[in-house]
Amino acid sequence: MSSSSFSQIRSQALNLENQTESLLSKYSQYIQQLSQSLESSTEENQIKQQINDLLTKRDTLLQKLNRISESSTQELSTSKIQQIQRHSQILKDNRISFNKIDQTIQEERNRNNLLFSIQSDITNHKRRNLPEEQQEIDPDSYILEESQRSDNLNSIANRLLQGAYSTRDELINQRNILSNSNLNIMSNIQSIPGINVLISKINSRKKRDTLILAVIIAVCILLLFFV
Repeated sequence: MSSSSFSQIRSQALNLENQTESLLSKYSQYIQQLSQSLESSTEENQIKQQINDLLTKRDTLLQKLNRISESSTQELSTSKIQQIQRHSQILKDNRISFNKIDQTIQEERNRNNLLFSIQSDITNHKRRNLPEEQQEIDPDSYILEESQRSDNLNSIANRLLQGAYSTRDELINQRNILSNSNLNIMSNIQSIPGINVLISKINSRKKRDTLILAVIIAVCILLLFFV
């Protein structure tokens, strides 16, 4: 019964991990849109809340898996502990990624708000010092020039960030694929009767062959010196 419950809960954990990865990818895209908005949108806040909810649910599932693993027999505990440790590491990595993305968005948004405030103050100051006939023209030109400079800087930063996050997402996807494949292989091996004994015999035979080969090489070297 515990083995069945463990498999069901682990299946839920894998599903939530995939959902989290997808939402993290969407959330990171808002870094590229910071130059277009000084305030967070409703959709952005919803995605952020969904990620928080998923991380909380995954933490609860991990606690359930730990309880089931502790109540299982020793024969099954090793495989289950390895799977739980893997889920825990992925959860930790996702939390770190989420916090980094969220921090970057907040810092960039604060910086943009500060720049906008400074530009507005400068524009107002220049406008007050201009002749009345120029006050309706020059501020617009100044804002347009500053906007172009800001767009150029943001464009460069966005390209760099996009490349970095694309690389990060690809590495995370590759790592998850390899990890899931490894877990599936380990689970299949554990489910085959006698496979552990067979693997143990193969490893013992490899060690024996390695030892024999080492002795032969040592003897040959000694013969070269003394013959």
